[in-house]
Amino acid sequence: MMNRTENEQIVAALSRDLIEPRITVVGCGGAGNNIVHSIYWSNKNVETIAVNTDEAKLEGVDAHKRILIGKDVTHGQGAGGFPEVGELCANMARGFIRDALKNSDIVFVVAGMGGGTGTGAAPVVAEIANELNAVTFAIAINPFSYEGSRQEVAKQGIDRLRQQVERTIVLENDYLLNLAGDSTVGESFAVIERFINKLIGSLNARISRELQEQIRIEVAEAFLDIDTVESAKPTRAPMAEILYAESTSDTIETPFPSKDIPEILSR
Repeated sequence: MMNRTENEQIVAALSRDLIEPRITVVGCGGAGNNIVHSIYWSNKNVETIAVNTDEAKLEGVDAHKRILIGKDVTHGQGAGGFPEVGELCANMARGFIRDALKNSDIVFVVAGMGGGTGTGAAPVVAEIANELNAVTFAIAINPFSYEGSRQEVAKQGIDRLRQQVERTIVLENDYLLNLAGDSTVGESFAVIERFINKLIGSLNARISRELQEQIRIEVAEAFLDIDTVESAKPTRAPMAEILYAESTSDTIETPFPSKDIPEILSR
């Protein structure tokens, strides 16, 4: 039987090796692609996937995987601000998206709301991640308050996203821009990207710690069960009595003469 120290060493080793969650960040549409591009260069612990209907935009994005959806529909020119087009294109590419996500344990779906591709495709990507039993988060970025025409489209997109993902985080562009202060527009968007990158990193760290702790507890309990079984000495079962079945008949005819009765051999 292993002693306590040996058990603890084995538990610690298994807890380290068993849980290295595979984390994927999927950026849908222009804003989502920008976030993924930033994360690709700053966070080496996650895989990045860029999804877009705009081929030119996608070519300028650095990511581990880039998926152009709906080329037969949009001819690589984008969804034109229509979420239903983005949704259609994502549904047509479900097989490609599923293959890209199939080994992921944790998936973050990031998209700007109010446009065509991000608003329409993000709920489809989140639905696929859920079907693959990945722990799924959605980060939706609301348009600026002065973009009045996009506000209602964004609201509908967020509602659709929340139908697929309970863990949906909505970020306001206005608030994030205030964090940047008097920075230029380019610097302001960089602040937004860093904020989201940090948010994803914090959530990843928290989830990983919780998973590792859960695995550590389960492994420790498994070894405790093993020790319990090893230490329990089974009681010897009583020897079964031999019962001699004697015939109740007075006259018994044997099928062979008594002298031919075979000898009982024992080994």
